[in-house]
Amino acid sequence: MENKLELFVDGDLNQRIEFVCNKIVNAGYTGRNQAEVKKHIDELKELGVPAPDSVPTYYPKPASLLTYGSYLEVADQDNSGEAEFILLIGEDEIYVAAGSDHTDRNLEVNSTIIKAKQMCSNVTSRAVWRLSDVEDHWDDIVIRAMIGAEKELYQEGTLGAIMTPRELIERVKPLVGGDLVGTAIFSGTVATIGEIRFSNRFEVNLEDKKRKQLLCCSYAINTMDWFNNPE
Repeated sequence: MENKLELFVDGDLNQRIEFVCNKIVNAGYTGRNQAEVKKHIDELKELGVPAPDSVPTYYPKPASLLTYGSYLEVADQDNSGEAEFILLIGEDEIYVAAGSDHTDRNLEVNSTIIKAKQMCSNVTSRAVWRLSDVEDHWDDIVIRAMIGAEKELYQEGTLGAIMTPRELIERVKPLVGGDLVGTAIFSGTVATIGEIRFSNRFEVNLEDKKRKQLLCCSYAINTMDWFNNPE
């Protein structure tokens, strides 16, 4: 199934593109520093999520679950976002977005990670960069997440901590039937500051200090407390 998204290069409304997404691949445990990878695995183990058999890991998701909506509806508070960069593979260009792989943590513990990933949407910024415009200073780009109305710092690092775009693409390519055009690849994340926790707001920024540009993905998380279950 195709999912059409209207995006803006460098946030410029005059540089409008349409990205037709037909596949999503969520990568995990993609840190270049294995000590940081182990830290993230340990964070998840504290929640009861079993350690993977090998790293990195990759999970497919339906294309319909990619959104730039301003809020997600969830059943309860057993979920949280993750700051990631996204590679959007187009016909003639690869674009970069800021995004969040929002995950049901309870399902990660009690079911399988692949099913947990499919319970929540993946959120993207509407502004994107051309990979070719930022690749020469890629490792210096800052990635951060903030939570709550007060924008408490939740994650922060540089893209130098995560697998490079080219390596990520080469690793995903043999896993995907056909070519990669139309694929949205989520990068994996960096460790949290403090414990993994629910928040009713989640924001991800990619900051390019060289070009003085910022990509922002921000959304509210609403629990469905309007439903009164008689049980």
